[in-house]
Amino acid sequence: MAITLAALLEGPLGSALNTRVMPEFPHEITQVTLLEGITEHDALRPGAVAVLGRAAEADAGGYRFDVLVRRAAERGVAALVLRQPTPRSLTAESLAQRGRLALLEVTDTADPLQVLDWLGAAVSGDSRSTLTRLAAAAAYEPAETLGDTEILQEISRLTGVQLDTSSTDQSGAPVEIDGKQTAWVVSTDLGDGPALAARIAATAISRVRTARERETLRPVRSKSSALAQLLLCSHAHLAAVSERAVEVGFEVHGWHTAVRLVVDSVVDSVVDSAVDSAVDSGVDSTSDDEDTLSRIEEDLVPIIASRGREHRASWTVARPDSSLVLVRTTRSDPGRDSDHLVRTTIDEILADLIARHPRARFRVGMATPHLGASGLRTSTEEARVALASARLLDEPVSIATFDSLGLRRMLAEWLVTDTARDTVSDLLAPLDALGPEKAAIAIETLHAYLDERGSLQRAAARLNVHRNAVVYRMAQICETLPHDLKDPDQRFALQLACRGRLMTLGRV
Repeated sequence: MAITLAALLEGPLGSALNTRVMPEFPHEITQVTLLEGITEHDALRPGAVAVLGRAAEADAGGYRFDVLVRRAAERGVAALVLRQPTPRSLTAESLAQRGRLALLEVTDTADPLQVLDWLGAAVSGDSRSTLTRLAAAAAYEPAETLGDTEILQEISRLTGVQLDTSSTDQSGAPVEIDGKQTAWVVSTDLGDGPALAARIAATAISRVRTARERETLRPVRSKSSALAQLLLCSHAHLAAVSERAVEVGFEVHGWHTAVRLVVDSVVDSVVDSAVDSAVDSGVDSTSDDEDTLSRIEEDLVPIIASRGREHRASWTVARPDSSLVLVRTTRSDPGRDSDHLVRTTIDEILADLIARHPRARFRVGMATPHLGASGLRTSTEEARVALASARLLDEPVSIATFDSLGLRRMLAEWLVTDTARDTVSDLLAPLDALGPEKAAIAIETLHAYLDERGSLQRAAARLNVHRNAVVYRMAQICETLPHDLKDPDQRFALQLACRGRLMTLGRV
């Protein structure tokens, strides 16, 4: 088999060979030989690539090398391969140029026998050639700055296989980022060789994409962790946690607008869990599908990272509880005019999430901007209250804003304070002690009874139960509570507590 010198240099060995002399019209290569001595010319055959052994290289100096080059050119040798330390000779290089003889170099550490084997495989064109090409491709380590196209071009050059990427053709080799398939490398060529080349390319692209994405997502994940700690830490530790958050790039002292998001995984599911575990946790997420929420959290991190920074604003996402919290942060007060900017971004993010999770039902609560670490927590609580309102709507996507809650906002603003939540907990503690299920029924019954100004009939109609059921429940509630329901102040306090608890849970 004859190949051109250009094809040899473009193949997998091209990166290992340097050109000292390249004639304008070099001979075709038909064989590979080993020149063991400078005066032994049996290896100088027409069309040969003659590799100088160590003994020949040791004597390749001065006029002896000039004589060798002259003889090689006269016999139609295609190329001589020497190690880089071999002394240069202008006379020899001139003779080589005129005699259509290429002078090639390999590194000083290269073993002549190994070079001979490499070249032999490349020139033979048999299975050894294919394996050599695949081995060179497998050893290729692309820089993390290279794109998919550049990597594919290089591996195609090394293997001689035409490769491309596809987002739909799953018959190819998968490209994965941390185990998640994102594309496939395919080839129009058939056979084991092309299949192996595609797999090598997919592995290289996966490695580069994963490294690049991890580098991109690292600051986002750091800020996400800081945000979660800011939302979960006690007030006593808020200052210390804030300092650590600043160190990882979260602008604690800016203005923060929080958005809470929960998801119900199946559109046609019927969800009606009253309070259950939410009584204990205070989190309005008993109907959330945890697996779906986890996947959406993983999707949100690169979505947030890919958006980069908005004009004078940045976004962070965290999961402090059974909801996801997205926070828009600005250095100055964005004012109420920023509401449409927040809504626009959330609409774009939701469109992306819906495309990935078409059967999910998204519930979103949007808050108003507040300043600093304490303001961040206040805005997050506002978003919780708005989310409770959003969950009352039976639509695939429902969004409620805290600023649009009307009269309920007065109660909502009271509920976001620690003092108010403690008051609600204290007032309802005797009922909570009955256990989640009984407490849920008792609080809902008491709320209906107080809202209907003590009318057992209207409370029963509101709860859709028999009047006697309300009579029985209220008798137990009065025995449990230490409060006097005839006292207007205590009645009003309990009414606010019940409404606040149920509002937080999305039940009013």
